[in-house]
Amino acid sequence: MTTTFTLQDDTNLDKSVAQAYVAGWINGGSSSFQVLQSDGTFGGGTPTTVPFYPVSTIPTVTLDVATNGNDQLLFVVSQGAPTALKVLNSAPQKYTQYPYPVAPGIAAPGPFDIFEFGLGAQDDVSAVSGFGLNLRFLVSGDASQQFGVSSAVTRKEIGTAYTAFVANEAVSLPAAKAFAELLYDGALNVGGAPAPPSVDSQFFAISDPNDMLNALTDNYTAATDDPLATYWVTTLAALFTVGNYLSINLSANPAAPNIYSGYCSGGVGDVVFTFSNGSNMYRFYNPLNSNPLGFAGAQYVFQQAFTVAPAPDQGLLQDNIWQALCRGVAQLGVSTTPITDGESTTAWNNPDNWYQPGNVSHVYAKFLHYSDAAGNDSRTSGNPPIFIANAAYGFSEDENPDGPYSGPNVPSKSATVPDGSTVTITLGGWDTTSG
Repeated sequence: MTTTFTLQDDTNLDKSVAQAYVAGWINGGSSSFQVLQSDGTFGGGTPTTVPFYPVSTIPTVTLDVATNGNDQLLFVVSQGAPTALKVLNSAPQKYTQYPYPVAPGIAAPGPFDIFEFGLGAQDDVSAVSGFGLNLRFLVSGDASQQFGVSSAVTRKEIGTAYTAFVANEAVSLPAAKAFAELLYDGALNVGGAPAPPSVDSQFFAISDPNDMLNALTDNYTAATDDPLATYWVTTLAALFTVGNYLSINLSANPAAPNIYSGYCSGGVGDVVFTFSNGSNMYRFYNPLNSNPLGFAGAQYVFQQAFTVAPAPDQGLLQDNIWQALCRGVAQLGVSTTPITDGESTTAWNNPDNWYQPGNVSHVYAKFLHYSDAAGNDSRTSGNPPIFIANAAYGFSEDENPDGPYSGPNVPSKSATVPDGSTVTITLGGWDTTSG
């Protein structure tokens, strides 16, 4: 099998200002670890560094060996050539995740972003850990397999659109103003925090809210008065209310549904949803009671992490709840009387219900999915969205829903790339487009 990647630098940057660079690797963390070479192949024997090359010097990248899922192309825009990444345990030591409360251990010289791929796998561009660069990609032979930022939108316009979008959201949902700080273009309001590097006077990144809170709370160990910390409190309290019922269908096969129905019970400090499909039973406790520092709800929704490995259906049930919360539809699936036919899934899996004005939702994810270049909701403005076909990764579980679903592709992720395909990866315009 072989996949060819064509790299295009459409930033239109003057090299005296900055330049686009790329590094890459496959099979990270294994004995088959290889890094991108200057001729566009992967190799290097036992590499000790991951070098960067100007994108303009590597028009094609060839992949013809099996991969393990830890495979990325890393794009950086900087004023000078980035220092090669060091290798530890057969994997690159990546740039420190922004935003920076202290000087980063491995500092990126400019905005960066990743493209994830594999041989005979699905390719994607993800903004789960923040948005850095306006990448897009197209799989040959299928115009529907095109994802990422529209060629009509520049990086500069995206920063302006984000500020406008949050302000527009705050008209019907004042709490949305908490997301404005995610546009990372200066030092955090934390003593000693450094300013991120600036290229051509543009923002460094749009941070993911989980990473922002992580930075402000020293990895969720210290209290903060940042409004993101309490953003989900009212919503979670309404969902985890004694007497609420949910019915979640994990199967998309009408002939073989897998429905977990349950109810919320308990007392102060011990409110829990109990779900059963007749064979298995799982409990989900109100996360607001899990941390005394006041940000338990935000950590639960934004971080989307399991403290212990869940059973398969248990994990899927949790994923469904996280998706419903982030898309602003959790309460639409609630009944105050028993339900048993997957009614919650029916409400949660209807894209027409997602991210509606005034509903508490993941505003960063809503921006990625629906904002147009002017910062308006593209569904109502009638203008094209920034992200092609509204497909984006705005949070960890931002996937197509489980259960019956007939809506559009949710994540900016392709179908399995066929053997012999060419995937064109383009770094879009910085402050002007190529037309």
